[in-house]
Amino acid sequence: MLLDIRLILCGVMLFATAYFDLKSREIDDKIWWGFGALGLGLTAVEILLGYSPDLLLYLASTVLSGGLGFAFYYLGFYGGADAKALLCCALLAPLFNRNLTLHPFTPLIIFVNSLILTIILVVYYGVNNLVHLLIGDRIFEGLEHEPLHRKILACLLGFRAKRVGSFYFSMEKKEDGRRRFDFSLLQVNEDFVTEDGIWVTPGIPLIVFMAAGFVVMVVFGDLLGYILEGLVTLVKAVA
Repeated sequence: MLLDIRLILCGVMLFATAYFDLKSREIDDKIWWGFGALGLGLTAVEILLGYSPDLLLYLASTVLSGGLGFAFYYLGFYGGADAKALLCCALLAPLFNRNLTLHPFTPLIIFVNSLILTIILVVYYGVNNLVHLLIGDRIFEGLEHEPLHRKILACLLGFRAKRVGSFYFSMEKKEDGRRRFDFSLLQVNEDFVTEDGIWVTPGIPLIVFMAAGFVVMVVFGDLLGYILEGLVTLVKAVA
């Protein structure tokens, strides 16, 4: 029962913050403080009710998720909101012991699930761009001078948009009067692109993928666990 309450609150937090991040690209710190306090309050209730939670595992989940999130933030791979989301996940629902999981740490399961979902998007863009090349579309027009490895990277990270929709960042820049691919890490304050006919990458906030990773965890479990299980089964079948 308490785990269900924790999971509901964690889901509400992730989907609410994903909505705010998509809408305004800004999340009020009061949201993190509020949900973090709720998580600590639930732990206090568990202790008062004699539930005897494994506080060492709770602490390990919090330390691991906080350390991972803020390490990625300082390395420039994550935004501050993404790191705070992982930490709040640890406070709200530190452990998850349902479905197939490799370990009980909720934030790490969500984190890995979100990475795998991101990789799926990369594969989609790669296949989609390959199809365009095979049917003769000139997706590299104006960028023919770019080396092959940069073209491949562009195909995995985005696409050439005939008409740009919402939430896309440009993957191009002008250098000495020529168009060049630009794969520098996008900053939070960078504006979405509105120019058509250029290469773009989706500006989907990472929290959106984390929310999706949370849903996958609740419904299926740890995607990495399924992948490893499939690989083991394949190896046994081949051996």
